[in-house]
Amino acid sequence: MYSVKYLEYNPSSVGEFSTESRLVDDGFDIQIQSAQWSSAGTAVIEAKNSCLLRLVLPKAATRKAIHSDNKGRFSGRNSDFQSLGQVLFLPPGTEFQFYHGVSQYKSMICLFDPGVLAPLAGIEWCWEDCLNDGMLNLKSNYLQASMERLAQEVAAPGFASQLHIECLLTGIAMELHRQFIDPRKSDECRGKLSLQQIRQLREMLDANPEMGHSVRQLAQACDMPPRKLSMLFKNTTGLTLRKYVAQTRIHKAKSLLLNHKMLIKQVSYQTGFQNPASFAAAFRKEVGMTPEAFRQQMRGVNP
Repeated sequence: MYSVKYLEYNPSSVGEFSTESRLVDDGFDIQIQSAQWSSAGTAVIEAKNSCLLRLVLPKAATRKAIHSDNKGRFSGRNSDFQSLGQVLFLPPGTEFQFYHGVSQYKSMICLFDPGVLAPLAGIEWCWEDCLNDGMLNLKSNYLQASMERLAQEVAAPGFASQLHIECLLTGIAMELHRQFIDPRKSDECRGKLSLQQIRQLREMLDANPEMGHSVRQLAQACDMPPRKLSMLFKNTTGLTLRKYVAQTRIHKAKSLLLNHKMLIKQVSYQTGFQNPASFAAAFRKEVGMTPEAFRQQMRGVNP
């Protein structure tokens, strides 16, 4: 239930972790953890069946060397790596790409299932289609204060700690619900694609990047004329369908390039390009550098 898998592309970048304190019960697993990376690298973290919250403890945070801020992004989304905030949230069933520099700090890792907590058992906890880049840098004063109080309780348990933690987690879960699940319901309006249609298009493009060349095929899958699909897609996302397809292919290429064992030409074919030359040209136009230069930058290597 509470497994989090760290998959390192570069074994020499594997971090060292130690747990200073931990409280576990039905519905939650919380620990104060020290982490240290002696070299830069990229990892994939999978949040399985639990919500994952991380609070970096500022008083214990240190940097061993100036390198690059820790960055991350959700896999499969059209977004670049962004700097992570003090409070980070990963919904269950999500995959997160984490890029770290040379660093050493202490944090609280909180894994919990809101549906197991008695006061929240009757509430719908559907995180599907609610991924938001704001989850990587939660700026809610309420959430941060609650997380800090939770960390204090885990570090030094007191009277009725279990009850106190359940109360804190209940408030945290409700705040997350208000921020990310409730607004999703008001986004469905006339003149836009439904969440199911957007999800279907993403799945089709992920499975077959070359399909992006045919708006007609995508329109047939949504059971509407190509011109209508293009119009509704622009109303929903703010991007033309062709622009979105181009960005999707480049973002997928960025993810594949993190695996230094994969050849550039393999990346080009897997992202729907006919040859490495056209891939390099499209990548440079979108990112501002060649695929090889991007790979070296993410590995912390000077080109």
